[in-house]
Amino acid sequence: MTLTTALVESLFTVAASAPSAHNTQPWVPEITSCTPTVAEVRVGADPARVLPHGDPRSEDLHLSLGCWVEALTIAAAEVGLRTESVTVRGRGPTVDIRVRLATGESIADPAERDSATADGSVWPAFGTADLHHRQVDRGPLVRAEARFAEAAAICRSAMADTAVDLVEVPDRAWRAWLRRAALHSFGDRPVFAETLRWLRFDPADPRYHRDGLTAECLRIPAAGARAAVFLDRPWLRSWIVGLTSVGLRPFALADSAMRSFANSDRGSRRSTLRRSLRAGLRRTSAAKPTSSARHDRRHSHHLVLSVPDRPTLSAADEVGVGRILLRLWLTLDRHGLRVDVHSEVKDSPTVRRELATFLRGRPIAAFSAGASTTPVPRAPRLPTV
Repeated sequence: MTLTTALVESLFTVAASAPSAHNTQPWVPEITSCTPTVAEVRVGADPARVLPHGDPRSEDLHLSLGCWVEALTIAAAEVGLRTESVTVRGRGPTVDIRVRLATGESIADPAERDSATADGSVWPAFGTADLHHRQVDRGPLVRAEARFAEAAAICRSAMADTAVDLVEVPDRAWRAWLRRAALHSFGDRPVFAETLRWLRFDPADPRYHRDGLTAECLRIPAAGARAAVFLDRPWLRSWIVGLTSVGLRPFALADSAMRSFANSDRGSRRSTLRRSLRAGLRRTSAAKPTSSARHDRRHSHHLVLSVPDRPTLSAADEVGVGRILLRLWLTLDRHGLRVDVHSEVKDSPTVRRELATFLRGRPIAAFSAGASTTPVPRAPRLPTV
């Protein structure tokens, strides 16, 4: 095996299949040196592709870059290269990651490679086919108990000697947290405005095929996408952001109005009817005890990746978690399961605190996993070198 710049650049193309927040693809890789036996790679972050409002701690940025590094490592191993070292300096938009690739004892065939990774953990031996097959599915996902149990056991065994834990959250708690987190995301003007900039509704827009969250990937029907194209105008965006935040932020105000109505004469006259309706609903629920069980079988698995709740977690730590996250998703994919990412659950300050109490640790990645029920559209990718 002889290392060449063309070979390393081909690995960059494979690594670009890594997942990233809002499909921003923030990595900027370059070859700093290349000899026939050793290549030095630097990867940084494109300041125009970070999310300062939605990801103020740069946590998702570091996870995304960690996924890229792991994808590069997998692609390199498949062609007979080993990753000698990964060093991380700085953090956020100024993060500087150096990867050293070398010829040596790696075996090109994934089926024959030792699956032990640099951190000593043992995972399935992945290849470029796994990287290309992995997709995020924002459509309906259903439970697949046996497949999930097997995949989760592999992941937890591989992570046993790390500080990272995989926790499944009960559906009722998850739905409540997700609902409140969504209110926070849409009610925060800067976060919502930032999200709008990464939504792609018009297939005629060149950006539709490069990055961001497309209408197809978001499963927005054609009619809805056409309406969104009309509304997605620069002069309308500030109005949409303002309307959305005004509509969603005063959740407590709406509750206060309902309480005031309940205390009024008109509200008192309806209180008896309201109590009767509630009693009827309780009787209906009691008469159909299997509906909850059917729901439990139907909903996907809700998962959180957590780490010890230390005051600070270095960029190197978070990049390392990103590498684990990609392996975890690839393992799920090997078992016929896809994920739907829900970063908003950990981005809402109040939900994050409650989730941390539940986990007894720090939530660093949140997602659902299950079997896809419809074909999954492929997310767009930027052209590479």
